Amino acid sequence: MSDNENEQECANPLFLKWVGEWYNDACKRNTKTQYTLKKAHTSLQQHPLRIENPQDAVKLQGIGQTIADRLAKKLARWQKDNGITPAEPESELADASDSGVRDAVTARGLRAPRIYVPRYRTGAFALLIGLYKTYCLYGSDYYIPKSELIPLCEQYSDTPFHVAGSTGGQRGGGGGGGGGGSHIQHTAWSGIKTLESKSLVERQGRIKFCLTDEGLVIAKKLIELLRSRGEVPDDDNQVYTEFESREQQSDNGLGLLQNEHNPVSLETISEHSLSSFCERDPQATTGLSSLLAGGRSNSAISRAPSSVSFSRQSSVSGATEVALSDMACYPKNEYDVILVVDNREVHSSADRALIQRELEDQDVPIEIRPLTVGDYLWIARTKKTGACRHLPDLVLDYVVERKRMDDLCASIRDGRYREQHSRIHGTGFTNVFYVVEGNNPDAVSRLGESAVNSALSRIQIHNGFHLKRPPSFEATLRLLRQLTRGLQSTLGDIHAIPDSLVGQKEFAKVKKNLHARFPQVRLALTFDAYDTVSNKSATLTTGEIYLRMLRTLRGISADKALTIGRQYQTPMQLIDALDADKDGAKVLSELLVDGSCRKLGPVSGKRVAEFWTDKSFP
Repeated sequence: MSDNENEQECANPLFLKWVGEWYNDACKRNTKTQYTLKKAHTSLQQHPLRIENPQDAVKLQGIGQTIADRLAKKLARWQKDNGITPAEPESELADASDSGVRDAVTARGLRAPRIYVPRYRTGAFALLIGLYKTYCLYGSDYYIPKSELIPLCEQYSDTPFHVAGSTGGQRGGGGGGGGGGSHIQHTAWSGIKTLESKSLVERQGRIKFCLTDEGLVIAKKLIELLRSRGEVPDDDNQVYTEFESREQQSDNGLGLLQNEHNPVSLETISEHSLSSFCERDPQATTGLSSLLAGGRSNSAISRAPSSVSFSRQSSVSGATEVALSDMACYPKNEYDVILVVDNREVHSSADRALIQRELEDQDVPIEIRPLTVGDYLWIARTKKTGACRHLPDLVLDYVVERKRMDDLCASIRDGRYREQHSRIHGTGFTNVFYVVEGNNPDAVSRLGESAVNSALSRIQIHNGFHLKRPPSFEATLRLLRQLTRGLQSTLGDIHAIPDSLVGQKEFAKVKKNLHARFPQVRLALTFDAYDTVSNKSATLTTGEIYLRMLRTLRGISADKALTIGRQYQTPMQLIDALDADKDGAKVLSELLVDGSCRKLGPVSGKRVAEFWTDKSFP
């Protein structure tokens, strides 16, 4: 299959020669491995870098662990026959072009046996560059349509994005159809499928796309490569420079919050940037933390009848004034641990009978009542004959959020996924079990397998939840039974957090501060305090509700919502301004997002204008 000239030009001639021999042998025996070996041979022939360790070849197309092991054995035998001492294995990932990718992925806690990096100026390469530019311009939560993405990518690809002779110009390759005379069967757009299969890109609907966290890491390394070669156009380079400048400003303020055991999440970064905005401009909005991905804070009820109230209250200072003696103590033997089931989890008498059979009949005390956060949690209830019988129920620091696979896919699609996670964080729970029950191939295929896998990774890495994958509802109940018995046997004395701290903003920070002051003490909320903290809107100010309404629009980040809120203090001001100016959408699009040179943008401006001026909704 390979000649001497090809082997000399290849960066890995020995590997190429051996794979070629195996391919020829497979062809003679007419085995199915010939197709895989052909792909492996082509990948090795086109790979421009030297591979020192055969195990590093697994990232090439067509080379899996089996071929890598065969290459390793063949190399060891060849070295022995030629009297060569094997060198210390040095991964090709140590190369400058890939080391940052590996380090960044490892820093996120991901397993990275393979790291896919697209070849230079291929369709996948260009698409990553275009999606990264979209990320810099519009933020991480913006899904760009295919028609807008292709113009951003075309200059970075040697392969056209459109089928030759196509009138629509939007076909991304595929079959030639009936009677077509074109010989082009694939275009650069086919790289989007590769990126999705590698979980580097998420798809929304049919033709809207966004980088995943893993894709963002790879895209940044590709930009560095292009910059080192001087191949980034000036206008694109300005976009990247401005974005990096804004990112650096955020990083400077977050340095004290970061450490290797507690990486700062995207939500925390957003919260800090809002706080910095408030410090720069005293007329910033109140309760900024509640804007983050559905809102975390739970402030005391405050209503402003005609304008947004702009003041920020401290929430952590109260925690520093509380002494341990101010917290009611629940001794170990003075309470019972009870599993509380959300009443929405019990849909029928069959569900109730199943819960009774799996839990009550196994001596697990349960109670069914409405829960504002979580589907299952545990409370400590004082014994009726104990000395502490007058004390209220305490909500333990353990909660379970249960979803069937189709529910998870639906919540990702409509945005409830992020909002629910933010509310869980806002209550201060540190032991969260996220149960994804069963499997639903139809729902997964409709949303996209890469989007589901990315969401499951985010649950564990960014949110810090314990992900569980029971196959059925019965298995979930067995898991709850095990957790209940574990709590009953391990819990000691519990101290109740005073209700006076619960009504303040940013309760999660208050609780974290208390844990830092009393690391050996187990703390818990009363059930009434839990209801107050976890309620979706009972503690939001008028200004917070207005800004959260803005954030429900796709593409409107926290910074963009704040920019609109500063310019138009109330919904009526915004509506009046749009009604009075026919070019209201253009005026909105020209607003400068605070702290950057980035404008709100025509897409976001049009979307906000249409939402607030339409007389009816479909």
